[in-house]
Formats: sequence, C-alpha cells, structure tokens
Amino acid sequence: MAFLSGTVSFSRFHVVGGSPKRLDDNLLEKLRKYRIGGQRALQANQEDVGWIGGRHLLDREFDTEKNVLLDCLHFGMRIDASRVPPDLMRAYVQEELDALYRGNGNGNGHHPGRLKRQATEAARRRADQEIKEGRFRRFRQSPVLWDTRDDVLYLGATTPAILERLYPLFKESVHKKLEPMTAGFQAYAWAEEHGRTRVLENLKPAAFVKHPNGNGHIDVFWTAHDTTSRDYLGNEFLLWLWYTLSERTDTISLSDDTEAAVVIVKQLTLECPWAETGKEVITCEGPTQLPESRRAIQSGKLPRKVGLIISRQGEQYEFTLQAETFNISSANLPKIEGNGNGNGNGNGNGRVRAEERVEQIRHLAETVDLLFSTFLKQRLSSDWANDFEAIKSWLRMS
Repeated sequence: MAFLSGTVSFSRFHVVGGSPKRLDDNLLEKLRKYRIGGQRALQANQEDVGWIGGRHLLDREFDTEKNVLLDCLHFGMRIDASRVPPDLMRAYVQEELDALYRGNGNGNGHHPGRLKRQATEAARRRADQEIKEGRFRRFRQSPVLWDTRDDVLYLGATTPAILERLYPLFKESVHKKLEPMTAGFQAYAWAEEHGRTRVLENLKPAAFVKHPNGNGHIDVFWTAHDTTSRDYLGNEFLLWLWYTLSERTDTISLSDDTEAAVVIVKQLTLECPWAETGKEVITCEGPTQLPESRRAIQSGKLPRKVGLIISRQGEQYEFTLQAETFNISSANLPKIEGNGNGNGNGNGNGRVRAEERVEQIRHLAETVDLLFSTFLKQRLSSDWANDFEAIKSWLRMS
C-alpha cells in the first residue's frame, strides 16, 4: 500500500489519551473484530467500513510479523459502498411504470402520481435485491500507519468523506478518539509548550492587505465558522514562507539546530479571505515568480495550497501542502537504495526498506512541523510587528 511504496498522501491525527504501550496480538485482535466483512464492521447507508491487513485490498489477516514495523502499526481501512447508478435506477423506474400501465389498461382510471410512486417502490425493491446479491459494489482502501511513539495516526487519504468514516471506526474498535492535526491544533500545542497560550487565544488574523471596510484584521471566511480555530495560521505561514524565500533566505534555521532549504514549485492555490474575488490556481515550475501570483497576494488573497521541495539532513522531499489542514499530497520520498519489494513482509531486505519508508514519513512530517514552529515563534512574539510591517511593505512593492 501507498505508505510503503510510491508517492504518499496523508492526513494526520493525534491519538487522544496516548497509544498502547505494546504492539502485540491483543491490539491486533481489536482490529480483527472490526475487519471488513465481519459482524462488527460498521454499517450504514449501504456502506460497510472496516479494517484490512494492509498488503492489498482483499487482505483481512493481521499478525505482528506483517503489521508491526518499528514502533508503528501498518494496516488499512476499506469502505465498501453499494449504489445503483442513477441512469440505471431511472431505467428501472421506467420499466416498472411501463408494466403498470400495460397491466392497468394504459393507466385508465388510475392517478399518474400513484402509478409513479408504485413504480418507484418496485424499482427500489429490485435494486435492493440486486445489492444483496453483490452487484454494484465499489471498494475503496486507504492505508493507515499508527505511530505509537508519537501518538500520531497517518491516514493515506485527505478527502473529508473518507476521514468521516475513520473517526467512528477507530473509536469503536480501539476505544480512542482522534483529533486532526491541523495548523490550529499544532499552534495550540506549540503555544502550550512555550507558555504562549494566552497570546494565541487573543490572536486575530493578520491583515497584510487591509480591506477598504476593514479595521486592521480580517475574518477568514473558511475558518470564521469556528471562533476558536487558528487554522488560518497555516495560510499566514505560507505567505510568511513565500516572503522569507523571496526577500531573505532560502535556507531556514530550525529549532533542532538543523536547516531546511525550501523552494516553492509547480502549484499555488490562492483565495480571497473575504469571499469576494474568488480563487486562483497557478501551475508552473515557479508559481510565485509569475505576475498574476504577485497581483493575487497584493489584492489580499492568501495561499491555501502550495507545492514545495524541502531538503533537510540530506533528505529531499517534494509534495503539496494544504495550509489549514496540513494535509500532505503526492509526496515523493527519497529513493531507498538496494533490492527488495519494500512490502514489509517477512524478515530481510523488503522489511528493511519498509522500515526506512516509515522513518522517511516521520522525517517529512517532522520537517514540516519544525518549519511551522519557526513561523509560530515569530508570530507569537513581540518581534512579529517587525515581520508584519516588512511583509506589508513587500506586498506594496510593484
């Protein structure tokens, strides 16, 4: 599955209350009870949601040799959905309606609306029976990597519909809650660790470009529904990063005494925080160098998604980062030298490669978090006023 080979996309979650201390068969038994196709798999709206073993779509077996990598648990989630295609459902209704008309003298003496309801019910019964027989079944799988060292769960998916299936399944099977590790979540965690929680709680979105009717700060419409959310700091982080790379340096010192060389590449999505001038998606090798991207941020648009190349400690990653959720998409990890299929099965080179992939994923996530922490250190300090004015001046430059 994708965590152990190919490009990687993932959402991250904090495991509330901590992870199990031991990765043994007792934990795997909890997953077995809720594997797909079992009696305890979650069922709703003609969907089955359950765990899979992680090797492939049909793998329903769990064992420590296969599923435990270092201090992580690697497995998967599968969603089985049954739905008759809309065009076919309409055809079923029409066939049932034609039969009713033929059987009732072309409908003479019968209300058309009543016949239509009868045809619709008959079509639904027909569809339900075919679904029970296994027709129209669609399978979706997402890899899962549970990092018990850091109490982090990686899900190899970023779409909300899949994330919504994860929460109840994880809680039901392992009795733990998950909290998305968004930009705001990480900001609160950093602020608590460094004694800056009160500053964060009093924070308002920065008005790098003041709205004509504004008062010095803005309400970012995509986070305005939650007054406690600080996810907009992800947007400010990307703008700060853009400014830093353009005006100061492309190598940023991090709190662990390492450095990260950063380049913005290939993709840039910008959107108006006032929901007035829409969205722009720019795709090219150097999107921040184009005049239209410059005009967009000068008009007040904020970055919502960027393509990045980051090099740190001899490892280089290319990926797309979503600002508010901190979801990572299409990440190319460094090539692992040597032979082996990297599937993590058995002892030998394949397992070694799988474990190296796990460490690369951890290192990528850590690198992104350290960069964000560098921004937070400035954003929540008295020095932010200087950076804020510098960014505003940079934006005013033609």
